[in-house]
Amino acid sequence: MHSPLSRRQWAFDLFLAVVAAAVAIAQLVIPNNDGYFGGPMWLNVVVSLLRTIPLAVRRVWPVPVAVVVFGADILTSLCVPHTSTFWGMVLPMAIAMYSAARWSDMRRTLLVLPLPVAAFTLYPIHMQTFGRSWQDIAFPLVILWATFIAGYVINRLLHQRHDLKEALRQLAEQRDAHSRHVLLEERTRIAREMHDVLAHGVTVMVVQTGAARMELDESATAARESLLAVEATGRQVIGELRRTLNLLRLSDDLPLSGQPSPGLADLPELVASMRKAGLTVELHLPEHVDADPGRELAVYRIVQEALTNALRHAGRTRVHVRITAAPHLEVEVSDEGPRHGDGRGSRLGGGHGLIGMKERVAMYGGRLLAEPRGSGFVVHAAFPSVERTQ
Repeated sequence: MHSPLSRRQWAFDLFLAVVAAAVAIAQLVIPNNDGYFGGPMWLNVVVSLLRTIPLAVRRVWPVPVAVVVFGADILTSLCVPHTSTFWGMVLPMAIAMYSAARWSDMRRTLLVLPLPVAAFTLYPIHMQTFGRSWQDIAFPLVILWATFIAGYVINRLLHQRHDLKEALRQLAEQRDAHSRHVLLEERTRIAREMHDVLAHGVTVMVVQTGAARMELDESATAARESLLAVEATGRQVIGELRRTLNLLRLSDDLPLSGQPSPGLADLPELVASMRKAGLTVELHLPEHVDADPGRELAVYRIVQEALTNALRHAGRTRVHVRITAAPHLEVEVSDEGPRHGDGRGSRLGGGHGLIGMKERVAMYGGRLLAEPRGSGFVVHAAFPSVERTQ
């Protein structure tokens, strides 16, 4: 299916048809030796116009135009002699053959292939001077079929380019959809984990507020009302958190876990499990880290993902895990790369792990660096202090 023609294309085809007609008629009236001459002048003019004027719509009706161009010569050759010249006959036919192959589908285009043979084998019926040598027929046939092949090749190449663009567009849409899906999954997972942290903290606040309210003197009416408002708001927040989590867990029938979220204190156990898997891990963890449960969970997940990636991409390598608490919380996981020069798969693509790391760090306004270093790979995350994110 071709797009509508522009004004420039219409103008060019009309100009081409007029010029071809003028050249064909000029060869009839100006004495020359280019061709075979016979038949009445009026008939030759009519045939020349039938060969050339239809070229004005060659892109709109390519196959019918070729049939008209060749049919004018074929029908005339069966009845009476007429003039044949290169510029007035062969050239318009070549343009018609090219147009049929260029702007039509293959099945319809095959209809025009026998037309050159019919035109030049029937022409000698009343023009005995033509066809005395095989070259008289072979020369125009080679030209016409060559133009047909050129049009067909260009047509196929343009269709392949269009198909390639469409495939690339669909691939880009699928990639974007996949990225959005991965991002949504990761955010959902983070929301589930943060629910435990927030619900725990708000619950403690509500319980403590309720206890403080009970300890107040009966005369402290204003303070009691304020604490009642805080307690009610806290309970409302807990309810909203649970309803939000239920929306995120539409396909998850498991009950909410009562276990606390993992944190920095769980890193030695994580490192021990990775050592059993084959990694040589060195963990540098400060004795005291002043961080909230959410940041601890984020650091734990980043270390977990980085160690998993190191094992997957570098095999039994050495990994250094360093946690820094001052001036703000930072974590760096670096590996030394494959020990035996094995090829490393790229970690810079759109994998779930890196997306999850970026989302966790961005949630606290931090920054994440994940890049090759030497033959290994390094993941570095920095979390701003609690004061800066409030």
